[in-house]
Amino acid sequence: MAAPVSPASAQFIDATFWAQEITNRWTDLYAGWTSYTPTWTGSTSNPSLGNGTITAAYKRADTAKTASIRIRLAAGSTTTYGSGQWSFSLPPGLAPVTIQAISGHILDASSTNRWACTAYIAAATGVERIAVDGSLGVSGLIPMTWAVSDQLLLAGTFEIS
Repeated sequence: MAAPVSPASAQFIDATFWAQEITNRWTDLYAGWTSYTPTWTGSTSNPSLGNGTITAAYKRADTAKTASIRIRLAAGSTTTYGSGQWSFSLPPGLAPVTIQAISGHILDASSTNRWACTAYIAAATGVERIAVDGSLGVSGLIPMTWAVSDQLLLAGTFEIS
């Protein structure tokens, strides 16, 4: 989204100007999110979703250099977790301008344990190095042994190139 403009002295504020500077910006702001299917990988071997679910969506306003993203992984009874640190791909065309951070939450369904987490995103690799309390990265064994109904939620806003 381009920066707002200031009308010049005696400039006629016509429908085109109004649409560009007001209507389109509000339309973008209230537009719905776009769903996408991220690729879930492990740094050593890849997990398999099985009957679990990954839901993800993003939002980008027209020509803005800012995007928002959300990813939710819910483990199923046939989900396998691979090995090594987990990563998720970003939507096409939303490469971050530089490495940036987003935040998240991990829920252990079999207990009352919850963990805040952070993840960094990079243009070449997507969301990676999801860390809890300084861990090396979330995996099938970190921060707990993952099982059915456990969840990972990530969300954030970042600058895109």
